[in-house]
Amino acid sequence: MERKTGISVKKIICRAAAIAAVLCLTACGKKKESNVYGPTIAGLEDEELFALVEIGADSPVLLVTDQYYDDGVNQASIFCNVYYAGDGEVRKLGTIESLGTAYPVSYDDSGLYAGSGHGMQRFVIDDETDTLVLEEELAETFDSDGNASYTRTLRGETKMITEEEYLAEMEKYADTVTVHFVYGATGT
Repeated sequence: MERKTGISVKKIICRAAAIAAVLCLTACGKKKESNVYGPTIAGLEDEELFALVEIGADSPVLLVTDQYYDDGVNQASIFCNVYYAGDGEVRKLGTIESLGTAYPVSYDDSGLYAGSGHGMQRFVIDDETDTLVLEEELAETFDSDGNASYTRTLRGETKMITEEEYLAEMEKYADTVTVHFVYGATGT
């Protein structure tokens, strides 16, 4: 059967099948990339929950916790172990801990965050060394008279900042996404 355009139905079906195959292979490739954590997730203890998050590293980051609370939206945590698949091998890189349920572990494209009533930490994955690195830290401290001072440590270099600068940087933490931890394949 010929269409008026001169293209046969057979050619249209073949082209549609080729496009579907390319889309399927693309999707399979992405699924395989995050599947590197499958054996690690399968080996978790019954009380352990996990989350896979994208933080701007070469691969997703696996977070695991056995301490969580329901914040009304998420199964959040103030403590988690960080795993990363560098060179196809999953390794535990360290632990992140916030100080209180008002400051859950969170993330955005620039890293993983932990907080407290007087500061914040932002961690990144160094893809060259496959290590967890404290990239940035904010701190509010008080002298013996109760006067506050503020510091920002960025890549190991500490400098004094104003209260306004401190509050602006803390706002970045407030805008991050709380990590939602789940059990097993069902995601509950």
